[in-house]
Amino acid sequence: MPVTATPIQTQLRITFLVDHDLDGNPINPPEKVTRTYGPFKTTATNQDLWDFAAGLADLQEYSIDSVSRIDETSLVGA
Repeated sequence: MPVTATPIQTQLRITFLVDHDLDGNPINPPEKVTRTYGPFKTTATNQDLWDFAAGLADLQEYSIDSVSRIDETSLVGA
């Protein structure tokens, strides 16, 4: 049976490396905190999403550990 895939949305998951508390005291080992941003247009390129993450990193107190693209797609059988 043929299947039709329809893009629904794209999100961006960014994991931050929290290496100090609000008072500036070091946290050892560092904690990883994940935030999800979106939805973005499904036509957004990987470079567009990377540029968004890089711009967001400039505004953050903590460094970015990883960036992931999450594409949601609906599958419908014909």
